[in-house]
Amino acid sequence: MAVGFLHGAREAHREATLALFGGLSRAAGFKERTYGVGAFELLESHLDRVFRRDLPKQVVRDDLNGSPGWRYGPYRVLLKRHEFGNVRGIRWDRASPTKQAVARQSYREDPQLALPLGLEARDTPGVVTLVLAHSATDEPLEMELFLGRPRWNADGGAAWHWVKPVDDAIGPDPRRKLVERTMPLWDDHEDVPMRLRGETKSA
Repeated sequence: MAVGFLHGAREAHREATLALFGGLSRAAGFKERTYGVGAFELLESHLDRVFRRDLPKQVVRDDLNGSPGWRYGPYRVLLKRHEFGNVRGIRWDRASPTKQAVARQSYREDPQLALPLGLEARDTPGVVTLVLAHSATDEPLEMELFLGRPRWNADGGAAWHWVKPVDDAIGPDPRRKLVERTMPLWDDHEDVPMRLRGETKSA
């Protein structure tokens, strides 16, 4: 997986969620279906924005049968919204035909595949499609973001060959380089404003 891909995905999810809950109000009559469609569409647009800005040469848009997707090397990532707290309860046999096909992919890797900052290819020909599963609640505000490899579970079994919370799969954000704050070289002008070069918000 591209360096910074998961950090970008987490940033996009957070920004999309805040935009969604800031723009829609349950008190105004918006219902869960509206939130679901909005969450999916906003995350798609925010992912496009983040990847164009931070990873334009590593990550390219690669939809699958009209389902939004992003590709780095042999990995394509699609989106799937799930019920909050129930990512392991997804039934792929009840999902869209595209997601059903993804869940039917052959799986020859070790199911305990490690995720230090992404994935290491293990003799997998062609493209491996993964799923970025996302969800959030507004009262209280909580967010869930997982990366995993779906498992066809028409048998009612496990929904994933493996799935990991994105926060547990990444370390420091390699896209951000913190610049040390420089103290002013003078002390006789109390009201001279300080400007911090290169300061960015955390991901």
